[in-house]
Amino acid sequence: MGNGDGFVVTGPFAKWQAGKKVPLTRNIAGDSTLISRQNIAAILSRCRTTEIVSPWAKPKFDFELAHAGIHGWVGGHMFGMNTAAADPIFFLHHAFIDYIWELFRQRQASFCKINPETDYPPSKGLHGPKRPMDGLPGYRNIDGFRSFWTQFWYNYEPSPTCSKKVPSCGTPYLQCEPISGVCFPVTRKISPDEAKPYALSPRANRGRAQALSINIGPTFRVPPPDPRTQAALLPGVKG
Repeated sequence: MGNGDGFVVTGPFAKWQAGKKVPLTRNIAGDSTLISRQNIAAILSRCRTTEIVSPWAKPKFDFELAHAGIHGWVGGHMFGMNTAAADPIFFLHHAFIDYIWELFRQRQASFCKINPETDYPPSKGLHGPKRPMDGLPGYRNIDGFRSFWTQFWYNYEPSPTCSKKVPSCGTPYLQCEPISGVCFPVTRKISPDEAKPYALSPRANRGRAQALSINIGPTFRVPPPDPRTQAALLPGVKG
């Protein structure tokens, strides 16, 4: 997806414009945290939508909060509530979030014996169930809960797994842990201008400076920073 230290100048989105004369910008590992398998397991242990969405969910099970952590971790345009969709990473991120949401819905129907189409939270205003969807005439917010979409329009492939017999995850970007059957990312090679911790490297300094040079407006409410992020290692730094 290209570099994550400031203006994007490598990869398929090099010199991508996120606005009029505004270069696409990232600041990876600036703040918050990534979603873990433990986060996903906690979310999928619940039955009701109100148990996993704000403002009703407890932090451990808050799917919206966990989702926002990635926005804070990628940083730059992704951290802004009004600018996140300017980064193509946004669409991959939300495809994955939607996949987890579908796993939750399937569990509601099969294990919890709850109809996911009607388990809409008691929201009001912009998120009220009968409010018309923006940009989709004829549809209401609650129509997004219908099983119609995954039955007839799209579906999700399961997350890749592996085993001792088949120790491949089917992509060069994942490697296999054959005992658990888990596929996890291949470790990225550290470049000469990086350091340990990353927050002290020249690349991180550049990323922070260039991220601060753009206006992203209001930012997402995110989980506390991972101990390895810039926000955790450098007091006073906001990703």
